[in-house]
Amino acid sequence: MPSRFVVLVVEDEIPVQTTLCATLTLAGFTTRRADNVEDALNTLASVHIDAVILDVRLPDPKGLQRTGLTVLAYLRTTNEYRQTPVVIFTGVPLSDEDDALVRRHDAQLFYKPRPYSAIIEALQKMLGVGAVSGGVTIGKQPRI
Repeated sequence: MPSRFVVLVVEDEIPVQTTLCATLTLAGFTTRRADNVEDALNTLASVHIDAVILDVRLPDPKGLQRTGLTVLAYLRTTNEYRQTPVVIFTGVPLSDEDDALVRRHDAQLFYKPRPYSAIIEALQKMLGVGAVSGGVTIGKQPRI
C-alpha cells in the first residue's frame, strides 16, 4: 500500500478498541482512537481521517444523548467527510429507523462479535485498495 490509510476507531469498550486498533495496524492501517462522541468529533475536526469504525452506543460527556449514529450523520453533512467510508460495529440490534439511517448514509453494518478480518476486508474494498498487509495474515487477531 503506497500510503497508510488513517482509520478512526470510535469504541468505548477499551479491550475491543485496543484489539481492533492493533489488528488494523498489523494490516497496514494507521489508527486513531476515540471512546466517546465528543472525542470522535474533536478528532475529526483536527486530523484527516480516511475511514471510520463506529460503535452505536457511546458515552456522551456533554449529556446530549448523542450516539455513534450522530457521528455518522455529522460525517455525511461535512464536505471533508461526506464520502468517507464508515463501518458501524455494534453489539446491539438497530431499530428500523436506525437501520434506515445506516443504509441512507451508505455505511457498512457489522454486528459483534464478528472477525476483524471481515472489517478489514470491507475497509479495503471501500477504500479501493487490494489486500493490505504488514507481513501478517489478515484473518488472525493479535494476542494482547
